Amino acid sequence: MLRGAFYYHLFYRLLLDPFAHAIVCTLVAYLLAPTQFIKVIYQETGKSYSSIIRRYLQARKYRCFYAGAHMYALRQFISSFTFGLGLWFFQLSVTYYPITHLGLSIVWACCLVGMLETIVTIASEMREITANKGPLMKRKAAYRDIAVPLLLRNILFNIAAIAPYEFTKEQDNPFMNMIFGIVFGIVVSVLTMPFDLVITQNCGSETRMTWISRLKQNILIEKKLGVIFNGLTMRMLQVIPYSIAHSMVMLCLEKFTA
Repeated sequence: MLRGAFYYHLFYRLLLDPFAHAIVCTLVAYLLAPTQFIKVIYQETGKSYSSIIRRYLQARKYRCFYAGAHMYALRQFISSFTFGLGLWFFQLSVTYYPITHLGLSIVWACCLVGMLETIVTIASEMREITANKGPLMKRKAAYRDIAVPLLLRNILFNIAAIAPYEFTKEQDNPFMNMIFGIVFGIVVSVLTMPFDLVITQNCGSETRMTWISRLKQNILIEKKLGVIFNGLTMRMLQVIPYSIAHSMVMLCLEKFTA
């Protein structure tokens, strides 16, 4: 009887968790779509946020802010669905092979979910960047141009989504969950920014480079360490809401399906 109840609960969470994360984060994605467009143009051209916004508003090209909105939302739906699916696999793995150390548990969850997300979302990531860059694309995007930095970015991003939940789930305090989500979101935004920049620059670039070579070019040739943090403000405006959304969904699922 207990074994049957366990498998029923496991199957129930398999159906519920991915869709819960996907639906919530898709709504967030449509709200944040203009920030993605501004960030991509900023990283590609180096122009200020205000000049980019002013240029498109003065030209009355309002739709440009949502040029990649549907693809961005689709990518977030797929990514968030995969995030929920990855967490289900994580829960399944620790059911049979328990991990008692909190830090190791978070690392394993982030790596497992990150690898799954990268495999599933890399194609939509390229299409979304291509839609936002438009005529700035110099050649057709290729998987190998962004695969490694995308994997590293996804693994690090998951820290901002998973760690707040793990640190606050025993307290049952949504406010503390949000605080942790903001703090981890800021830290992870800084850590993932170089990878995010390389993904944008490598996708459809005129000269093909490895992600390490692209970083070296930005730092050593451009002689500006700060160039690798181009778009950080917009990156924070994106990471923090998703961090809070994922961790809050995890809290709600834990509370209402226990």
